[in-house]
Amino acid sequence: KDMSDNPKFIDRTGYTHPEKLDLWEPILISKEEIEEEVERLAELPRPENGRRQSLIVHPRWQELGVGPGLNPGVRVTLEVLKPGEQTAPIRHNSTQVNFCIQGKGHSIVNGKKIGFGQYDVYNFPSMATYWHINDSKDLHVRLTYSNAALLEKMNVHIVDETPPPMMELVQEAEKQAAEEKARAEANEKDATAKSPYGT
Repeated sequence: KDMSDNPKFIDRTGYTHPEKLDLWEPILISKEEIEEEVERLAELPRPENGRRQSLIVHPRWQELGVGPGLNPGVRVTLEVLKPGEQTAPIRHNSTQVNFCIQGKGHSIVNGKKIGFGQYDVYNFPSMATYWHINDSKDLHVRLTYSNAALLEKMNVHIVDETPPPMMELVQEAEKQAAEEKARAEANEKDATAKSPYGT
């Protein structure tokens, strides 16, 4: 027989590997394109999970079937939070690096508060429960890089949108945020009440 009749086998007799890899060509995502997408996301009604986001993908990603990404192994997500908003808790086995490109805010990662501003970079490990909060008066925009695209191609990406309750951590984080907001408002009020002549 020339070929196996068993679908569990693929005959590779005499197979030779391609001399060159079919690499994806570079693409440019302009500042204007990013700003337009940020504006579009900001105009959407707040979703139930609070996550306004778009994936930035390479035009050829669909050739691989699953795992949309900017390259075969890396996913880039544009994320937007309006003032006073926060996302719902989530965890996953992909790891992330976050770049704040506009505004400021903070993330709660396994109960630990990570504050950030424009151009700050931070990451957190896989399976850490986290959520993001915009406690500022301005739009908050992040670029998030992760290996989710690779894990999806391997069919091992685990995403838990209802992580185990961490009520004590949630309550403590909310209390801390409320106290900081109250202090900031008090300081602002105090500053406006003072005479410019120091009396």
